[in-house]
Amino acid sequence: MNKKVTGCFYICCFSAKFRGPNWIHGTSNNPIVPLSQISQSQLHQYSDICPIFTPDGDVMDQAEADELQDLLWRVIERAVEYSKGCYTAIPADKSFYDYCVEKAEELFGSSPDTVTVGDREQQESAAGMVDGGGKGGVRRGCHEHVRWKGQEERRKEIWLAMAEMWGTFIGSSVKRQSLKFFFLEEPLEGPNLFVASTYKLMIQTLLRPVLGANILKLDTPIDEITTVTEDGRKRVFLSSLRKPQENRLVDGVIVTTPLGCLKRDMIKFQPPLPQRIKDSISSLSYGNLEKVYIKFPRAFWGSDGPDFFTFLAPTYAPTTNPGHWHMCCFSLAHLPGDCAQPTLLFYVFGPISAHLTGTLPPATTPEGRTQYLSFFAPYFSKLPNYSPTSPDCTPTDLVATEWSRDRWAGYGSYSNFQVGLTAGGDDIEALRDGVPEQRLWFGGEHTAPILGLGSVSGAYWSGEDAAEKVGAAFVAPGAAAAAVAVRGDDDARNGCRSGVQKSGRTNWYGKTVHDGPAAAAAAAGQLAA
Repeated sequence: MNKKVTGCFYICCFSAKFRGPNWIHGTSNNPIVPLSQISQSQLHQYSDICPIFTPDGDVMDQAEADELQDLLWRVIERAVEYSKGCYTAIPADKSFYDYCVEKAEELFGSSPDTVTVGDREQQESAAGMVDGGGKGGVRRGCHEHVRWKGQEERRKEIWLAMAEMWGTFIGSSVKRQSLKFFFLEEPLEGPNLFVASTYKLMIQTLLRPVLGANILKLDTPIDEITTVTEDGRKRVFLSSLRKPQENRLVDGVIVTTPLGCLKRDMIKFQPPLPQRIKDSISSLSYGNLEKVYIKFPRAFWGSDGPDFFTFLAPTYAPTTNPGHWHMCCFSLAHLPGDCAQPTLLFYVFGPISAHLTGTLPPATTPEGRTQYLSFFAPYFSKLPNYSPTSPDCTPTDLVATEWSRDRWAGYGSYSNFQVGLTAGGDDIEALRDGVPEQRLWFGGEHTAPILGLGSVSGAYWSGEDAAEKVGAAFVAPGAAAAAVAVRGDDDARNGCRSGVQKSGRTNWYGKTVHDGPAAAAAAAGQLAA
């Protein structure tokens, strides 16, 4: 905005504990990348090589693990494109996991002796499945049949267990991920970068003008937002029960509280929010990703070998993990320079988060710390060089998030799109539009453009967009209605909605997926472009 807007505006936000985001998701046109450069934050890119432990606790052959993982990422790519092109026809109760089960049957379920290449191509063509077409199919050629006769079922089970890793991205089980609105999970292109120096330096950079103006009010929860008419114009009254001396009348409000806070009606609005906004808040889902940091005297697993590990549906911890919940951990010993530390970072989600935060004592208590370590011991004890008698393998500290029981985090982590959702895109658009007639707008990752949903970049974008809409609403009389579409329908941050890829190469959460025959050969022939 080039025009100066005068008046008093208020941004209402609840801040979760600083043990928050770790990543920059994608680098192409990501506003956080230049911010990290300005703040001189240290970033790190983890390796693509991930040792995988089978349900029995054995380490998979790395070549087979890489092959199956690459196949999974190609199916993820196809599912997103299928969702874009056919979301109106996809049942609301169909999950991404259901889609994976169908693809697993196609990829591993038929014997090369019973289905010929020509037969399969004819079948897929008739079903609209050639080249991942109208039925969301996955095409296979002669070199794409399972090559280990007699092991199809084992590989299928392993591959479906790998699909559980999607929960680490959305904060909920893959079985809850909506296929209909899977396209809303499309990320920015480019690698995932871990913020080794944490987001602290970036937050300090953004805070400088705010602190300099002395306008930041901490520990002042707003309980009620009321739109009133004063001297012929609408204004907004903010009420805080904890600090009534901070009650004030302002010209407009941007509400950036987490979606979970909105879902629990932690702020009362007068007049009540329009029904369309209420429906959006009710329909969108909220994940419960949690993080657990476990520190050791030294990195016994090594700082020059594999830097992250995956544990598939473990059956070797029946007492502490009877649900065979999937999890993964990253080595912080591989971070650059002074950021390196002998610590493992575990990401958990869904039922594991509910178990840890709902049934165990808080990790800050001695009893809770003991139970947390007992829960994770079966996994870090699988890592290279572990010895139960070595002091280096005995944890010295543990820190865990507890967003699932944190009021100010909205009792969760960030938004996602679960089965049962019927109007996901419209729900987000409604929140983006806000309620300008009540001088009320929304910001946060749940109101971001598609390529930023559920991420820091999306939260950043949403703040910019909300500010533009506020500015547009106050620049000239009657501009509020036009403020809902400041950037227009062709906003590149919403990705490609046509169901056609933008290029022959797509990068999904740091995993590059190549199209073409050469790429199919490189992917061991399991999934053609």
